[in-house]
Amino acid sequence: MRKLLLGGLIGLIAASASAEPVKVGDLGILADAPFYIAIEKGYFAAENIEVVLEHFQSASQATAPLSTNMVQVVGGGVSAALYNAFARDWPVRIVMARTRDMPGYSSDTLILRNDLKATVTSPKDLKGRVIAINAPAASLHFMLGRLMESVGLSIADVQTISMAWPNMGPGLESKAIDAGTVVEPFAALYAQKNIAFPFRRAAEFMTKPPLEVSVILYSKTWMDKNPDQVKAFTVAYMKGVRDYYDAMKGGPKRAEVIEICAKYTSLKDKATFERMQWSYMDPNGVINMDGLRDQQDWYAKQGFVAKKANLDGMVDARFLNYALDKLGRITTE
Repeated sequence: MRKLLLGGLIGLIAASASAEPVKVGDLGILADAPFYIAIEKGYFAAENIEVVLEHFQSASQATAPLSTNMVQVVGGGVSAALYNAFARDWPVRIVMARTRDMPGYSSDTLILRNDLKATVTSPKDLKGRVIAINAPAASLHFMLGRLMESVGLSIADVQTISMAWPNMGPGLESKAIDAGTVVEPFAALYAQKNIAFPFRRAAEFMTKPPLEVSVILYSKTWMDKNPDQVKAFTVAYMKGVRDYYDAMKGGPKRAEVIEICAKYTSLKDKATFERMQWSYMDPNGVINMDGLRDQQDWYAKQGFVAKKANLDGMVDARFLNYALDKLGRITTE
């Protein structure tokens, strides 16, 4: 009996030692907070998971490494590129939701120059204006399109130009642009500097369905070859999501989560975390499929998606369901 126990223990240690680290695409933004929380609070360690953060400037840079299983997990934005990749049988799966816009938790924002506050009071007044977007055929482009459509206009009724978020401040100050689509903390920062103010947040006009901004993507090769490791990773990650959710709602973990996020993200000023609106994260990781469908339909209508992807085939919820069975589900409002 003793030999059997010893043999089992040695086997367990050997299996743990031979397990490859899980490489996670790290963008250094608040949306990646659950990764950082799970590292700092030992959730991954408790599941015998070693996580290696691989830094990328954008999720698009992680597309190729994710396809070849050089990186196992990435949080990626919903965009035409995502649908086009899945339409080409991308060996990746959406496993759970990441961020969306909900009332009170709406990071995605159209900001407007302060000097236009008196003359632009409705989205109709944006007609003919120059509006900066960070990337075409992505979630903020879609948000702007839906805003214009909410008043009977279209994306064609404004002039859009591509511009990085940090460059929008100078663009607004010089009046080269009239407005810009940004995420937090830029909405809060530009308001603090009296450059621009939040004109409309996504959750103010997009509710049914809400704006599904980003999702968690797993390498299909990893999912197929290491299902036990994937299960353990998902459990630990969801613990991080729930700590974020508590902090997002102003719960007792908020100060600790801000401390962790200030350590890992480019936003170091803790006071800004209190001024800005945090993106919503579902504590159960549930994807709003209507939100995914709505975006794909819009991109297809605009000509950004030639062949629609099979939405059901894009999603694999097995590992999320495993984690929820283990952790229990949280009732949300």
